Amino acid sequence: MNTKLYTAIIYLLLPLCSLAQTHFRVSENLRTRLPDTLRERIVGSFDHLLASIDCGEPDTMRIDSEDVELNRTFFRYLKGLERKDTIPKYYRPQLIGLYAVASDRYLLTLACVRDDEIGRILTFLARNDGHSIVFSCPLKYNTRHWKTTTVGTLTYHFQDTIDMDRAQNFDRKNHSMARTLGLPVRQWVVYMCANYQEVLRLQGCLYESMSNGKVNSGDIIDPNTLFSVMNDEDFSHDILHIYASKIRGKNRNRSAECGLAYYWGNAYYPGATGKAPELTELLPVLRRYLQSRPDARLLGLFEKDPDVLAPYGYPKPVQVARVISAVICREVERQKGADGIIELLRCGSGDENFFKCIKKLVGIDRDNFEEKVRRLILE
Repeated sequence: MNTKLYTAIIYLLLPLCSLAQTHFRVSENLRTRLPDTLRERIVGSFDHLLASIDCGEPDTMRIDSEDVELNRTFFRYLKGLERKDTIPKYYRPQLIGLYAVASDRYLLTLACVRDDEIGRILTFLARNDGHSIVFSCPLKYNTRHWKTTTVGTLTYHFQDTIDMDRAQNFDRKNHSMARTLGLPVRQWVVYMCANYQEVLRLQGCLYESMSNGKVNSGDIIDPNTLFSVMNDEDFSHDILHIYASKIRGKNRNRSAECGLAYYWGNAYYPGATGKAPELTELLPVLRRYLQSRPDARLLGLFEKDPDVLAPYGYPKPVQVARVISAVICREVERQKGADGIIELLRCGSGDENFFKCIKKLVGIDRDNFEEKVRRLILE
């Protein structure tokens, strides 16, 4: 599962402790109009929360009960706090912003800097619940003026408009994937984001050096919050991975699972139309390539995954190897049904296990790969 932002937060907070009594330093340049007693209460409560997370027992009394599952997941990924003051290459976290956004709500901003280099800037929402100061991911605050609509199992949050046909198609895929795999159909919350930088910003990451400039990606917050890839309503590629994880356990076969995601879902990344292409859109492109390159060998395309679809408007990270895997998954389903798909998902990691399984299920191996897979592509 995709936890890019959380990984970034872990690296931010590993060195959190530049003062013996706190897990972060309050910047000398901090300017706030909050009363000193309130400021000290917020800072002390946040420090206590970070310390409890570091000990592996997050203080749930300091995590906001509004959207509690999302907030607990958000803060659970902060585990790993250690006192690293003596290590010179670590970024030094400091509180640089604290201000009221409502009568009982406040935004905290932490910057992680090293000399003149900014590593990350994160924001958190604090709320006075009448008894104590509690904290949350600022996602709901950052999207408080957005529109919402429900399409079957999907609740969309968006700023302007959405493509209802594409949203309805995603809902159909969600039902189909779950039922075919014998799993409960899940409900999802989808945030429509223009690019990955907006995804990060909504979650409170204003800047992250390792992701600086990255745009073409989405994200997931467990258990059911999705962030679209380049404003695409259809996030079916990644929910296939979520459903598949309940079937195959920890041993993931990428060729099988990503191929199935291309077949049942889409390619995740946008193609020529600006949306993630489905197999029905990608297969004609692969056929055109093969017709123009009669010397091309499918096994080589599968194993080396060259960027051969780029001239047709589908550059990497859209992968020709996954298109080929998707065609094989389609044949497994055609011959063996859902049981065959489940067996393929459980085949174990690595291409050797993938080839053993597809030989057993549909008779495809390296020796006959060119003949049999080409026929499946061209049919």
